[in-house]
Amino acid sequence: MPLNRPLTAALLALGCCSTQADPATEPRLVPVIYEAPSPVATPAPPTAAAALPPAAPAKPREPEDPLARERAAFPRPAVLKGNIAFWRKVFAEYSENQSVIHDLRKPERVYEVLDFRDEALRLNKVQLSNLKSAEEKRVRGRIESALRRAYTQREQPAVLDDEARRLAAMFANEPSALREAADNIRAQRGLRERTREAMAISGQYLPEMERIFADADMPRLLTRLPFVESSFNVDAYSKVAAAGLWQFMPESARMYMRFNHVADDRRDPWTSTEAAAEHLRDDYRVLQDWPLAVTAYNYGRGGLKRALAETGGDSLDDLLSRYDNKRFGFASRNFYSEFLAATDVERDWRQHFGDVQRHAPVAFETVTVERYTPWRTLLKLSGTDEERFARLNPSYRDEVQHGRLYVPAGDRIRVPVGRAAAFRAGYQQLAGNETYDRQRDIYLSHRIGKGETLGGIAKRYQVSQKTLVALNGIKNGKLRAGQTLKVPNDGGAAPVMVARASERHEISMGSTGSKPVKAPKKLKTQIHRVKSGQNLSVIAKRYDTTVRHLLELNGLQDAGRIRAGMKLKVPLA
Repeated sequence: MPLNRPLTAALLALGCCSTQADPATEPRLVPVIYEAPSPVATPAPPTAAAALPPAAPAKPREPEDPLARERAAFPRPAVLKGNIAFWRKVFAEYSENQSVIHDLRKPERVYEVLDFRDEALRLNKVQLSNLKSAEEKRVRGRIESALRRAYTQREQPAVLDDEARRLAAMFANEPSALREAADNIRAQRGLRERTREAMAISGQYLPEMERIFADADMPRLLTRLPFVESSFNVDAYSKVAAAGLWQFMPESARMYMRFNHVADDRRDPWTSTEAAAEHLRDDYRVLQDWPLAVTAYNYGRGGLKRALAETGGDSLDDLLSRYDNKRFGFASRNFYSEFLAATDVERDWRQHFGDVQRHAPVAFETVTVERYTPWRTLLKLSGTDEERFARLNPSYRDEVQHGRLYVPAGDRIRVPVGRAAAFRAGYQQLAGNETYDRQRDIYLSHRIGKGETLGGIAKRYQVSQKTLVALNGIKNGKLRAGQTLKVPNDGGAAPVMVARASERHEISMGSTGSKPVKAPKKLKTQIHRVKSGQNLSVIAKRYDTTVRHLLELNGLQDAGRIRAGMKLKVPLA
């Protein structure tokens, strides 16, 4: 994908990234040093001053901030000063067993802090959770009533009770805001323990994440967003189906990575980081402003662009002051402030958390799977145990790991450092019946509803009636309600499989009765002429697709057999 020239120039001016491409060679060894130690001072030669009393020892110098120059690209408007300070406390000071009762519109306006740390020592999780919820509700109600009293009696301060007087004093400069404040009371639980754990875990991923963002010509500071999104929990899964370090939703996942019956790349910390870099780059290209681009990662760039058009604004400040829409709620309004606060806390982690042992970076080498290959075969060649192999390659679904589907040809998998050469040698020696030239056939199971016809079902799934007749042995085109049909699937169906492999080298995917998942629209393509030095990995990255997809789109079996001048079908940009 071509680089954004204004963005590139701006970032280079800040000295924050490199435009040098990473050679597409293998094996690739991930750096294992997270942070360089401070230089050791060399003692000066003895002088006459040596006879003087020794000077007081100097305080240890804090390590230089390697991202200091990048921070200038992320402004801190005065209107956000209080917000950022509030979120710093949430990340670094308030315990998960403390609940901060505060103003929704102005978070730094804190009414009360509920402390459950003593109760946490004697209650189980359910009891503690119930207690927190009940107390938060009770205190919110009490403060709401006090704010309303403070508003209605604002002209008679002498009759106010102590609590109403205390709250009224917080609005001395804007007494009219008391009425609105009564409707905007919120509870925020602290994140100190979770953030401290995230500081340790992040050491496994941040060095490689920074490299990925630098190679994409993007600010490395953005790699701190997972502190906000997931606390660096690779297994994070939200109530709205966002997953992984970067909390991609299914809709965004389909745009930037694999999200199909074979793999969910949201679960892969490295692949999802590549996708996040592309996502954020696209956000910036559309909005041309980092506060807006970061906010768009949470709210959506289309929605943010419409909000700017509606308000006539061109900055996050404008949206915060002018845009009043329920969809642009607390999370979106605070997302940029949370990001800046997280970068502050991560920069000063020693100050906040003391001697946290940051985990060593995960090191690996990568190899290319030349043909469709069972997971167990690749595990054996990797020379490691199943748990570690799965951690290095976390995208693949259970259907692949349990052998019902193969790892696709052209996929690059990770193996422990030092195993790439042995893996390749072993792969070349595999017997003919251990690798395959195609994926296992996949079918949807469609239960016929009352009144459905063969033509209607064929149209719904974008297959021919002849295919359905031949595949299901239908005679005279007659169907009956309740009958189950096998329908070819091209990988666009919902990635929830329920059936097992059959002797006919196929598996079946579940459906929802007479309301099957719609087949995707036919993919529009264009032609790419391969240039000298290009491989499928480079081409796939340029067109926001995968090596596997290019292989299947062009009917190729071997990712290594492309040459300069060859014409390939690629997705239309």
